[in-house]
Amino acid sequence: MEYRVIWTIDLDADSPEDAARKALAIHRDSDSIATHFEVKDPEGRTQEVDLE
Repeated sequence: MEYRVIWTIDLDADSPEDAARKALAIHRDSDSIATHFEVKDPEGRTQEVDLE
């Protein structure tokens, strides 16, 4: 089954590329508390999932 997983973050940045780099660094940081996701199933139902 295929799911769409969405992680959202608001960042201050100088450009879209800078924002993407900052988000990637936060997401890859093993100490990050970015553990909350929105998951949509193939039928379009959405569920909030917090893995912390």
